[in-house]
Amino acid sequence: MSSIVKRLILVLLAFCTLASVALFTFAHQNLSRAHAAPSLQSASPSVSVYFGSDNDAFYALTADEGFLRWTYQYQQGGNTWSPTVVVNGVIYFEVANSSSTAIVSLRTDGSKRWIYQFPPQTVGRNALAVANGLVYFAVDSTVSNSALYALNAKGGSVAWTHSARANNSFGNPVVDNGMVYVAELPNSGSTNTPRLDALNASDGSVIWTQVLTSSPRTNLAAANGVIYFGGSDSSLYAIKETDGLVLWHSPVDGGPISTPGVGNGIIYYAAANYHVTAVNATDGSLVWDYLIGQAFAPTVSPAIYMTSNWTRVYIGSLNRNMYAFNASSGALVWKTKIGTPITTTASIKNGIVHVGLQNGTLRTLNTTNGVQRWFYHTNGSIYTSSPPALF
Repeated sequence: MSSIVKRLILVLLAFCTLASVALFTFAHQNLSRAHAAPSLQSASPSVSVYFGSDNDAFYALTADEGFLRWTYQYQQGGNTWSPTVVVNGVIYFEVANSSSTAIVSLRTDGSKRWIYQFPPQTVGRNALAVANGLVYFAVDSTVSNSALYALNAKGGSVAWTHSARANNSFGNPVVDNGMVYVAELPNSGSTNTPRLDALNASDGSVIWTQVLTSSPRTNLAAANGVIYFGGSDSSLYAIKETDGLVLWHSPVDGGPISTPGVGNGIIYYAAANYHVTAVNATDGSLVWDYLIGQAFAPTVSPAIYMTSNWTRVYIGSLNRNMYAFNASSGALVWKTKIGTPITTTASIKNGIVHVGLQNGTLRTLNTTNGVQRWFYHTNGSIYTSSPPALF
């Protein structure tokens, strides 16, 4: 073979290689608006992150790289304000527009399982819970009493409902030990007293009802037979699950504004006085306190992440910083400037922190040192009271 022919073959091979690289780059740029170090997308990603935005779209990304897997849009349009829940490989979330509210259930490949459309003039304002083969969700209504719904997780049919008293609204339901707990709050101008209802999770029958001296101003949290919430009297409350009696309440300067996080016998919460606070779960005594210096979004709560070597608490603020603390001592491990107010609780898995931002970006950071990894922009806003879902 002549040297000219050999050179021609080498040139052709080089051209083919460059063309293949260019084709991959073009496909990658059009596959996703994620910004990350170059990396090949797995055909079957081991972990994905699921979240919604107020641009009428719901997203699934690969959790480690930020590649777009798929998007979903509800046929009638609407924002996905509620937190996403993934249970047994099935996705559940709320979608709402100006006239209707619905619960959507999808498979992890983005295909639809079922949709439950609530009656007209109903508005869902709270987080949903999934347990015992049922989906629990509370809605307000302009034409009837507010109600807590239990939908069958397999097909979306109504299993049972529980109605609030006139001029009352439900908070978010929390499920623990075969029971559903939900706060019933007086509407503006109502003279009703707040109360806490405990229902049988299977059939909705009322087990007990307890009048509260302080209206919950945060979502409920349940752990180890105790319900925790921040009250309107600027105190943190601990309530027995068995009968609704108060175990203890602890005054908080400005009051808790976030859903309490519970781990290793400690309760963590964001306070209105710009502090992250940790108290003993047994009696409410102070463990540690850290001044952030600026407000938290009301949708943001502390996230607890444990490894074999350490346990840390992660939280973001409207001051555009993400923080990591030693969970036991409160010592600051790292602080990273994000550049945009953080509006969701962190979701953490496999050493990666995922948070939603006010400008519609999902941002990821390294758990150990706060180094930023990839981000994905949605052209919307991401506001939910729970973190993006990882599965």
